[in-house]
Amino acid sequence: MMVLKIKMFKTIWDELSSRFDWLKHHTTWLRAIVGVMYFLLLTVLLSSNIFVSTLHLEVGEPSPQLITAPWTRVIVDQAKYTRDKEAAAKAVPPVYKPDEEYLTLLTKEVGNAFISLREASDNNNISELKKLEPFTSLPESLLTSLIETVPDELDKAEKAGRDIILNKARSLETGARTSEDMPAFRDRTKADLDQSELNEDFKVFFKGFIDREVTQPTLIVDEATMDVLRAAARTAIKQEELHYKANQKIVGVGDIVDETIYEVLVAYGLINNQNTGKSVAGIAMIVLIGMGSILLYLFQYKRDIFRMTNRLVLIGLTISLVLAIGRAVIALNLGTDFNSLSGMLIPIAWATMTVAILVGVDIAIMVSLVLAVFVSVLVDPALSTSFGLHSGVVALFGGIVGVYSVSRLSQRSDLARAGIFVSAVNVLVISGIALTSDMRLAVWVVGVILGIVNGLASSFLTVGALHWFESGFHITSSVRLLELSDPNRPLLKRLLLEAPGTYHHSILVGNLAEAAAEAVRADATLVRVASMYHDIGKLKRPYFFIENQFTQDNPHDKIAPTLSSLIITSHVKDGLELAKDNKLPVQIQDIIAQHHGDSLVSFFYHKALEEYENVPEETFHYEGPKPQTKEAALVALADNVEAAVRSMKQPTPGRVEGFVRKIIKDKLNDGQLDQCDLTFQDLDRIAMAFVRVLSGIFHSRVEYPEMPSIKENNNHSMHKKLEGEVGQEDDESSQKEKQPESPEGTVESIVSREG
Repeated sequence: MMVLKIKMFKTIWDELSSRFDWLKHHTTWLRAIVGVMYFLLLTVLLSSNIFVSTLHLEVGEPSPQLITAPWTRVIVDQAKYTRDKEAAAKAVPPVYKPDEEYLTLLTKEVGNAFISLREASDNNNISELKKLEPFTSLPESLLTSLIETVPDELDKAEKAGRDIILNKARSLETGARTSEDMPAFRDRTKADLDQSELNEDFKVFFKGFIDREVTQPTLIVDEATMDVLRAAARTAIKQEELHYKANQKIVGVGDIVDETIYEVLVAYGLINNQNTGKSVAGIAMIVLIGMGSILLYLFQYKRDIFRMTNRLVLIGLTISLVLAIGRAVIALNLGTDFNSLSGMLIPIAWATMTVAILVGVDIAIMVSLVLAVFVSVLVDPALSTSFGLHSGVVALFGGIVGVYSVSRLSQRSDLARAGIFVSAVNVLVISGIALTSDMRLAVWVVGVILGIVNGLASSFLTVGALHWFESGFHITSSVRLLELSDPNRPLLKRLLLEAPGTYHHSILVGNLAEAAAEAVRADATLVRVASMYHDIGKLKRPYFFIENQFTQDNPHDKIAPTLSSLIITSHVKDGLELAKDNKLPVQIQDIIAQHHGDSLVSFFYHKALEEYENVPEETFHYEGPKPQTKEAALVALADNVEAAVRSMKQPTPGRVEGFVRKIIKDKLNDGQLDQCDLTFQDLDRIAMAFVRVLSGIFHSRVEYPEMPSIKENNNHSMHKKLEGEVGQEDDESSQKEKQPESPEGTVESIVSREG
């Protein structure tokens, strides 16, 4: 039975291993799976604040437990305050004014009616008048009486009737405010007509006009006055404040949760009053946009990094880790007045500095922008307060300053300095926020302290985590390279002791390659360190290389050229083995393997041709590969240039420049630079950089004149002194005193030894 179980587990393990191997070879699927995992992880981290509380209460429900205030706080029921203000505004009674537009229309209608009467009177044509409003419903006898009225009486009747109607319509007491007021308005107006001095015919006419033409309210609401009154009503409402002390009861077991208690619980964040599904969906969209922005930037501008799965995983991991730390930081209880500042403790600069060192500065800037948005959402998922915005602004500027602080990292102390820079900018940003938001002095002081802690913590975390990120993702940072350049490293110490000529050659190659790298914007630190290790393979047989031969014997004189060539070319393979044994970074291993390309060992090849007729050229070539990167090509060129120029006689600046350009041209014609991305303009800049460095090494020297030895001068002075005191000296003794001492003590000999 046990055997069957073991076989079953082995089968399952083999299946999983095969699936994993399949994923490793199908990177598209692997990247997709990793991307989905990071998307889900970031969404959970950013939306975790929504799920902190397990209480889901509604107004009118009994509380399932005793709930007390977590800390002392003054709570303002903003929702109730808003409702009360709106209720007060709605309670303001309406204020009316005459509808002048409608009353002007009525005045015009009265005027048109009397114009028709005058025309009918002039023409004595009742039939045409009966067809017009408001005369259609009037009896013919009444119309005959109206058109027979003299013109002066018509004018008086028009004015009197019109004034009665308009006065009643304009009056705020008698005018019609609504449709329901219209019957009462008509009755009051007709009553005034009855009491007027108009004759009965015109009274009947105007009553008919009112019934047929006055069809809508004559008063409207005065909106301008109402706005003023509503604003005054809102201002009159005072905001209520609820004062709670730490551990004070908010609601007991079984107590009904009213609106006030509900708002208090919401203010403390003790219940979840949001639509969780919508909130999570919104946060997921923000995460998707953030991740998409980074990937799109990499695809558009950093295609080489976009293809590196380990770099993408590293970026996602740093973002996830810093947000996880941020989630823990937000959970801290800093007290009533300071909880809003907890987001300023999130060490965003740690993530951005790590990405800048291990991936690239440009990408780290993009990560800073995305992280600033993520921090704002993490602190305040609903984005309903200014706390999230403040934390996001601090994260943005701190992250960007952290990136630029490590953009030219040259030693480990630069990381500590970066922490100081981040702390300083955090203090400035928090001070700016304090001024714009009228922050209290105590809150500002605490915020400044948190900003300083944030910067220093970012620096410490970067230093502590950098080694693990480098090892886990097989990335060589500038810090790691700087450590490898320490002369006390085992390999370099061996090189200095066992092959001192090679050691000094490597130092000069490093100087040349570094200057050229700065000229063509390559990785200067990498080429300098790789140059120090490029010839470590010579440690296996140091005395077979000319720079380590300090005697007249040359072992190559005693062996065949083919064997000499094999020994010379094998230093690349031996160096690669030593590099792997000592766990040197892959970039340095590649430069060791490529620094001779597949070039020809021409000296021993021509020597073999002198001894034998048919010599296969292939046996005198390095195995390669050719330099694949700018850095490898720079080390290869610097290696050849340093060795060649050192052998020159009378290396004047002009001869050195011509020789350097010839070597570079030969390498180009030999195809050794075909697989790297150096341009012709780069090659010109490299040549100028080499010449500048070599001019400093092979500078002309001043010829010192012959000078008497120091001891001779001293003896001569003593002789003169004695001659002055005694007055006489033996000639033979004087001659002996004037004899020069051994050449070892002369200035000329010192110059010859030390120069």
